[in-house]
Amino acid sequence: MALDSVQQIKDRLSIVDVVTPYVQLMPAGKNLKGKSPFTNEKTPSFYVSPDRGMYYCFSSSKGGDMFTFVEEMEGVDFKGALKILADKAGVELVPEDPQKRTERDNLYQVVEEATVWFEKNIEESKASIDYLLKRGVKETTIKKWRIGYAPGPPDASWRGLFEYLKLANYDKNLLLKAGLVKGADSGKEPYDVFRDRIMFPLFDASGRVVAFSGRILNVNPEAPKYVNSPETPLYNKSELLYGYDKAKNGIRHLDFSLIVEGQFDVVMCHQAGYSNTVAVSGTALTPHHVALLQRLSQKVVLALDGDRAGISAIKRSAEFMLSRGMDVKVATFPSGADPADIILKDVNAFKLAIKNATHVVPFLLGLHKEGSKDGRSYTLKVREEVLPFVARIPSALDEEYFVGVVAEAIGSTKEAVRQDMQRFKQKTDSPEIKPVISNEPNLKKDTNKAKDRLQDLEQYVAVMTTVLNDDLAKKVNKLLTNDLKIDLDKVLDTMSASKKSEFTFGLETKVADSSLQQLQEEVISAVTQLKALIFSARLAELKEALKLAEKENDGAKSGEILQKITELQNHNRNFDPEAVILG
Repeated sequence: MALDSVQQIKDRLSIVDVVTPYVQLMPAGKNLKGKSPFTNEKTPSFYVSPDRGMYYCFSSSKGGDMFTFVEEMEGVDFKGALKILADKAGVELVPEDPQKRTERDNLYQVVEEATVWFEKNIEESKASIDYLLKRGVKETTIKKWRIGYAPGPPDASWRGLFEYLKLANYDKNLLLKAGLVKGADSGKEPYDVFRDRIMFPLFDASGRVVAFSGRILNVNPEAPKYVNSPETPLYNKSELLYGYDKAKNGIRHLDFSLIVEGQFDVVMCHQAGYSNTVAVSGTALTPHHVALLQRLSQKVVLALDGDRAGISAIKRSAEFMLSRGMDVKVATFPSGADPADIILKDVNAFKLAIKNATHVVPFLLGLHKEGSKDGRSYTLKVREEVLPFVARIPSALDEEYFVGVVAEAIGSTKEAVRQDMQRFKQKTDSPEIKPVISNEPNLKKDTNKAKDRLQDLEQYVAVMTTVLNDDLAKKVNKLLTNDLKIDLDKVLDTMSASKKSEFTFGLETKVADSSLQQLQEEVISAVTQLKALIFSARLAELKEALKLAEKENDGAKSGEILQKITELQNHNRNFDPEAVILG
């Protein structure tokens, strides 16, 4: 199916047709260019080649064809991009052979089957419908969001869903992997994860159901209010935003994301006309969530609960988003009230709160003013609780403005504010931005990332030798072959055709638009980075070998490895790409 469909789509759509709704393009020789949709840049560095059917973004080093572009912009995988482009091109996707289905496909199918079962059950559950209507959820909204009901004790079995799916010939292990049942390790039949709950399907960016969040229907002090699906091969809570599949167009159209806390809030906000609303599910906002939103708009309004937990979530989320150059505002509500409740009581009051949302810096200034005994205690709170947020702002003009706002609020001078902010600046100047949720480091994952980065950069620099003018290409060749011991032919031969085409297009575009000096600087920067990665990788290998030799008390081997480490460090110090390129 996929290969035939891909070609049909490419025959009917051009890369320009696909990119234009997202990026305003202008002529640039035989290519087109515009501002990157991936970064907040002022000078256009995003190029599209109609002839090659490719794009390349210099500010983010991303490139590819129309399918990879849609994957990036919509936050979907290849199948999701295929569906989006097929709909756009009017191409009918032929169902694939069931025998070729992967486990992932089967998981999608069984989760969809569970969703349909929950939907059927809610039609027969007057209590569920009455509860939703009482909360202000319209019947059309129930259908749109596919809200359902999972029966359970005392009126139904603990295994209703399990028995239903078992009769449909779904394997027990598949149900366990999908997070729909549990308890199989007890030697008995597994039982349903969700019982007597209003069911909210969680959708991926393509609109496919991947998991669930269940809200208890009948009050039970021993049961949690909400139960969420465990993480599965389909569902990663740090990557999924509830409502994102339905909010993408709204975010683009309204030019801001509205972030709330729960499923009811999202559903009610969409119902009230805020089609740009999303929520995290079972976790705090993560860098991946922020990246999804930033693709669509640089602006965000946080409409979280006004209690202590809500304020904490606002601070945690806002600091990271500010560091990414986003414009972060906060809508304020009475303590204990959430958007769904406010919309139910007075939708105009909610709309006014969103309209009057204030930037997070003045919001925090007002928050800490209320709890301060006197001017000095307020100043101290502002220094510790507000200045870190101002220090996160990457724009010099924006930072200067908010330095003035803080100075005026505490009756101080801009210079004094800047001096105190400097210590927070030093903490935030690191190139690595900590995620909103800090996890234990995954060394294997970090190592794999370093290897991928090394391979990408090695391939990029290798392609340079095929695109640059002869003199510059010879100098790069010498640095790579003689000094870094890279087999260029092998690197180029093992590259995929798509990657080689992507890098070639990007570099040809850069060569056409750059002076000799700019190209020399680009080469020096790329080779210097490559050298640093190679040095780190080789040094790490030698250190591991040294540990092993010392563990085995092999003095001769240890001495030999130490000698190699010294030689490597000397070579690293003496390596000077600038002298070769400019010489």
